[in-house]
Amino acid sequence: KDVYMFSIYTPEYNESVDVLKSIRAVYPDAKHIGGGPHVNIFPDEMSLLFDAIVLGEGEKSIITAINDILSNNLKPVYNQEGSVDINSYPYPLRKFLPKTAVVEDGLLVGEHSSLEGTAVLFSRGCPFKCHFCANLTFGSVRFRCPKLIEEEIEYLKKEYQIEALALKDDNGIPINVKDAEPFLTAIGNTGIKWRGQSRASGVKTDMVKLAKEAGCTDIAIGLESISERALKLVHKGLRIDNVRKYIETLKEIGLGVRLHFIIGLPGEPDNIVEETLQFVEQTQPSSVLLSLLCPLPGSPLYMFPEKYGIKNISNDWEKFRVVFGGFDPKELPEMVFEYEEITPWGKSMSNETILQNYVDLQNTLREGGLKF
Repeated sequence: KDVYMFSIYTPEYNESVDVLKSIRAVYPDAKHIGGGPHVNIFPDEMSLLFDAIVLGEGEKSIITAINDILSNNLKPVYNQEGSVDINSYPYPLRKFLPKTAVVEDGLLVGEHSSLEGTAVLFSRGCPFKCHFCANLTFGSVRFRCPKLIEEEIEYLKKEYQIEALALKDDNGIPINVKDAEPFLTAIGNTGIKWRGQSRASGVKTDMVKLAKEAGCTDIAIGLESISERALKLVHKGLRIDNVRKYIETLKEIGLGVRLHFIIGLPGEPDNIVEETLQFVEQTQPSSVLLSLLCPLPGSPLYMFPEKYGIKNISNDWEKFRVVFGGFDPKELPEMVFEYEEITPWGKSMSNETILQNYVDLQNTLREGGLKF
């Protein structure tokens, strides 16, 4: 029996539905199981689309669901409560994917740009609770054990000749030394080159040095805004002075720095473009990734919009995007919500102003060769 499983994130919802419908047209007897953030937020709606849905983390539920399919007893909902031990499961094999879906070059920059690479994930969860994030596994972070990390990298090197990795972990340099040391050492034992992201505060300098020794070439920092007021409103909990010091540390140790910003956050100042460009000029990052605020289902911004003065959130999931103009400079951004004119935090900006700020900042970054 054919079974297709989907993990759905809101910006990919429409594409996932199109794929599902296409498969059903060709294989009408196949079963389709849905999970992921969007399914967890809208279970009733998703139950109408899939033969079964999985709520919570799905490793155990998937096994149960497959056995139920084999016994012709598939249930509409599988709810796996609590968290799983991610080290009780092997690393994922990629053998059913075409090589082009696994391997790509250009993951790293500069002298390492020609290395063939792929994306990996060695942990689950994030200890921080940024209010624009729809992460369903807030709280403690679970890391893959060093043995499984090394085995997965060696598998990728052998089967796909991988020489570079893009770590998709929320914290590529873990905050706690007890987590960071074995994590980074395991990666370093494989001789791979890699990039990742990290918190802009709380990371020990010794662990940054260890990351460099372990093959790290670049670190991305989710600063999000140069405005401490905006950072406080979205529970980011960063001080700009600490970010500056961390950037200096990364550079002194020899790592490239990429900055992530979000335009349209509540409470950002009228001169956000000028302040952002000034910070970029002062800190000289390797590149900048610019996003537009999009209240994703599951995030506090989406679940409690009135707290932030947000109204009229669209339910057209096709419009839920965070990056515009990445490949086409003429592509214009589009917002999926509006602010009240007077919000709990003060007078807001109009959508027209926010969108113009995004375009102006993106164009300046592109002209300076900094757009990621």
